[in-house]
Amino acid sequence: MELLWCDDLNVPLLDRELGAKRCSSISIVRVTKPGDVRPAFPADIEVTRRAIINEFSDVELAKVLVPDNEVVLLNKIPGYADQADEVIVRGRIVGHRFFDVERRMWRFRPLYEGVSEMLSLKRGYWAIVNMAKLPERYDIHKDLIIEGSLPSEKYVHVALSTRDGKFHGVAKFMRGGRLRVIRSWRARDLLPSPRPSSLVDFVELNRDYLERKARKAVEFLRWAFNEYKKPVVVSYSGGKDSLVALDLTAQTGVKFYVMFNDTGLEPLETYENVKKVAEMYRAELITASAGDAYWRAIQEFGPPARDYRWCCKVIKLGPITDALLSRFPVGYVSVVGQRAFESFQRARLPRVSVSKWVTKDIVVAPIQDWTALEVWGYILMRGLPYNKAYEYGFDRLGCVICPANELAEFEVVRERYPGIYGRLHQVLEDVVRRQGLPRDVIDYGLWRWRRGIPGDIRRYVKISLNVKYPVRLREDGESLIVDLERPMNTSTFLEFLKMLGNVEADGDYLIIRGKLGEAKVRVGSVNSVFVSSPSREMRIEIAGLASRASICGECNLCINWCPTKALKRVGPGPSFIVDDSKCINCMLCSRACPSAQYLVFRNPDLRSAK
Repeated sequence: MELLWCDDLNVPLLDRELGAKRCSSISIVRVTKPGDVRPAFPADIEVTRRAIINEFSDVELAKVLVPDNEVVLLNKIPGYADQADEVIVRGRIVGHRFFDVERRMWRFRPLYEGVSEMLSLKRGYWAIVNMAKLPERYDIHKDLIIEGSLPSEKYVHVALSTRDGKFHGVAKFMRGGRLRVIRSWRARDLLPSPRPSSLVDFVELNRDYLERKARKAVEFLRWAFNEYKKPVVVSYSGGKDSLVALDLTAQTGVKFYVMFNDTGLEPLETYENVKKVAEMYRAELITASAGDAYWRAIQEFGPPARDYRWCCKVIKLGPITDALLSRFPVGYVSVVGQRAFESFQRARLPRVSVSKWVTKDIVVAPIQDWTALEVWGYILMRGLPYNKAYEYGFDRLGCVICPANELAEFEVVRERYPGIYGRLHQVLEDVVRRQGLPRDVIDYGLWRWRRGIPGDIRRYVKISLNVKYPVRLREDGESLIVDLERPMNTSTFLEFLKMLGNVEADGDYLIIRGKLGEAKVRVGSVNSVFVSSPSREMRIEIAGLASRASICGECNLCINWCPTKALKRVGPGPSFIVDDSKCINCMLCSRACPSAQYLVFRNPDLRSAK
């Protein structure tokens, strides 16, 4: 992935053709994919300098590698156990800052021009070795070190040079004073000379490009609004991307509404920003509030995880669907700040789509092909009121205790939002104590996964995690036993069975006959269900219904997704009735339900089942 840099002005360049008029020298920075670089705010600068000081105990080196009064960029990268970023200064990659999950601190790995500076200034930890090349993963022993300044602590990074200076590299200091080469390359020049620059300079250099990009996005939105001719709702999260999408929508001249999903877990600054933005654009604000649904549901489902995100349905999709379908029953066009660079999943999404989860929602993404740098450039060019929480070091905003957060981000949450952080921490403490889990579940954030700890984290922990699901499934041939941690609403379960076909009593059993086949069901107690059927699909569907009758986040997605309105809530929690004269046995309600989806259809006990 290439990033252009105008050396004359010392700022990033978004378009070579336009930049050629003002930049006599343009550098190419090859950043790690996907290359969604972003500006470093003062808090980011402070964190990066602290990382350098933590690694090398050298304050002056931190100022050399991350200077004042210059544009510095960060690029989130994979390959580390937690949050990590490439640090770009004067159009050069000076190193990686990364959060050490074991030591709970930011550290720094110097690279390229950063290593050249360290060797030239003889600052930090460095070594010149009596070798012609620096083979990666090679251990350099003491007798090959000509001169240098080495650390006393293991695994600290050291800048390397061959004796002739033709090759540079970075090593880790190992036991016995060895230097293990991690990366090596042909020696680079020093950083270009300092030149003051600012994001204002960046905007002015790229103004024509940004305005052209915005015009295309506005034209696209006008086409979409004319094509679908439905009310326009801008989904505004308080984040940078949705702010740009909102401003572009305002430029079309169409009437629009602003929809804010209040999960109850947002940064405090978000609430202030949403109010300010709605007033600025004179748009009606529709709030889809989850209230305390998260804290109630976490008692039902247990902590959410990256592979177990019941929370998105309960506190996001449920309230959003309720709020918008009641307001726009015939549907609407939803303008979102979705961008391809955010994730591989979003990169596959088109600019116009039908929402997978929110019924009757046409999703329009005007900035699908924008980078974070373009987004920030547009915000600064237009003087838009961005959320001040970005200035604390977050690169994305949303639920502050999202399981997708890195431990580095949770450190910021712990400091900035102790109330929410403390409440989650108490829940995790209860889970660890109740299930007899090791303390690592909290200390290393292992609760963020349910189906196996990633390899980069596993390097630091020596445990086999087995978090218990509220629903456990035991399958043996054509039989399936559903064990429920929470008591099942038997009346609701019997109502749910109608969705699979005709239900008849036969002694202790219920016989269900429908389009998926035949099944025998016996309710052993409010905590267990026995299912027998030659159809595995039928067995799993019934297990899903048992789960739904036991655990309910009250998101109402099942009701909203029912195409015939055959499903009705008659009380709190899992209390429903089914009108079998309306039910068409489509089972869309189970597809929408987080209880069925996450506790049954994705249950790890079934991964190896035939």
